[in-house]
Amino acid sequence: MPGSRVRGGIVVLVVGTVWLWGQSHIPDARSLGLAGAVTTLAEGIHAVGYNPANLAYSTKDYYMNLGGFAYTLENNLLSIESYNEFNGADFVDTLSADYVNKGEWLAGLPDDGLRLRTILHFPVPGINWSRGITAFSSEVVVFGDLGLPKGLFDLMMAGNTIGDSLDLDLNEELQGAVEWSFSFAVPTGGAAFGFTLKYLQGLFHLGVDQDSSSGYFLTDTTGFEGEGRYLIRQAIGGSGFGLDIGFATEEIDGYRFGISLINALGRVRWHGPSLTKDLLGGIIEGLMPWRENEYFLYTYQVKEITAFDYLQGDPPDSLFQNESYTVIETDTGLVRSKKLTSAELEDINLKPFVTDYPTLFRMGVSKRIEEFGLVSVDLITGFGDYLWASRGWQLLVGAEILSAPSFPLRMGLRYGGADRTQLSIGFGIHKGPLQFDMGMSLHNGIWLHTTKGFSLALGLTLVR
Repeated sequence: MPGSRVRGGIVVLVVGTVWLWGQSHIPDARSLGLAGAVTTLAEGIHAVGYNPANLAYSTKDYYMNLGGFAYTLENNLLSIESYNEFNGADFVDTLSADYVNKGEWLAGLPDDGLRLRTILHFPVPGINWSRGITAFSSEVVVFGDLGLPKGLFDLMMAGNTIGDSLDLDLNEELQGAVEWSFSFAVPTGGAAFGFTLKYLQGLFHLGVDQDSSSGYFLTDTTGFEGEGRYLIRQAIGGSGFGLDIGFATEEIDGYRFGISLINALGRVRWHGPSLTKDLLGGIIEGLMPWRENEYFLYTYQVKEITAFDYLQGDPPDSLFQNESYTVIETDTGLVRSKKLTSAELEDINLKPFVTDYPTLFRMGVSKRIEEFGLVSVDLITGFGDYLWASRGWQLLVGAEILSAPSFPLRMGLRYGGADRTQLSIGFGIHKGPLQFDMGMSLHNGIWLHTTKGFSLALGLTLVR
């Protein structure tokens, strides 16, 4: 039917409109070209964030990042191939040339619904440098994780299935921070230990609090009901600390081995004083939806609506009730904040708001092959599904062809985790003291028409 075809087009249009989001933690171009398999290969300033012990084995004494960025856009559902299949699809008329089985389409949706992620790494030019076994770095990291629950697609496409409770939980997050790091390595014979001390400056945080937010919609034989409560936390300015610990061996018969723990004990305490807040707090607050220290609470309730309620002519307001208002959180709970002045908000003793910074564990081995280059294999895992980290082991394999040292070629493959598959390629142009590198990767698919996202990284480094 025309209406069903339009509905299919609307679904794809909604998904396609918000497709430009992604997730990865690949801070530089060389590592991206190698799919991140650089636990034993990252050198100089680029060892920060992977394995600080590698500072003891860098091929050059001095590295300075002159400019660059890494950016990722990714989703877990839509590719060019799937877009062409479902754009304008008819989910009802089985005789239509555009017919797509609605049940099969819904069964193919991920359990966590549509997830849309993005991350930007921007090393501050000139402030990222290493010399010998020490390094100092500063990097802006902006992360986004948005989505729609699977229950919402079920409701739109299949309606209210009797007996099924549709999960309408939301998991949304936007966060920006600046990482200031000091790294050093401690050589010990044929191996080295490395440490990175991090000062984390929170720029902003906006997200749905998972511990106090939920929603559902239920249909039974007599009617339907539903209830939801969503607390959106907003924070401007914060600070915290993190620690990276690494170990690496020197090269033995071409082999090297390394392990590292990234962002151990990393946490950000929001609403507190910080240099970033002092300098940019007013600007950031002007871009945020509510005042500093304010959160937003939305609740709804559907009161067991039956056919009899409609026949009785009950007004919709008595059947579906919702309320929304701004709040602050104290030790005794949530308090409405509409009538409080900005000065009063600052004076109230607020309950601390703290978020964890993702922790990653890495281990890897690499082999130098004469007249070819380098081959490396890494295993990494996160300790929670938060920001760019995810539980579950990922296998990373990378190869760097150095037959022409001034023009290295790179390729890599990542398997496992949220990305499932990631195919990477990259190259470098190294002339004199300047090294230009570029890397890109395809996510959740190894072909252009099946990929569900991509990463791109560029970097210019001064070495001597």
